[in-house]
Amino acid sequence: MAGDEVAWVVEASKDGDHWRFFGKLWTKPGEPALLHGAPRLVRFRPHGPDTAWSVALERTGDHPMSLLSFEPPGREDLWPDERHTGFPVLLPGGEEGRLLRFDHTPDGRRWTWAVEFRGLRHP
Repeated sequence: MAGDEVAWVVEASKDGDHWRFFGKLWTKPGEPALLHGAPRLVRFRPHGPDTAWSVALERTGDHPMSLLSFEPPGREDLWPDERHTGFPVLLPGGEEGRLLRFDHTPDGRRWTWAVEFRGLRHP
């Protein structure tokens, strides 16, 4: 934990046998996070030595975003709305930001969203 944030390592799998690194993200204690474009299965663990992986969490719907709860582990595939503004968002490849807004058409064929990215350079 760095300051008031918890670092999480996320892996993804299509079959549950072969896992690949999806990214690392930071949350405030007890805060959920959003994943964009996650495959069928995801799992996570706190970053650090000797930490165990969560159970594999399977996709629950045909939506572009997944809401992860860390304690207890949970996953819900959804369309983000104003309740999710400010949550961390992890993109495939490991980029992480905070959701500013998310809008979609009623039929779910198009969406527009904005994410804020920040950086910190260590000396």
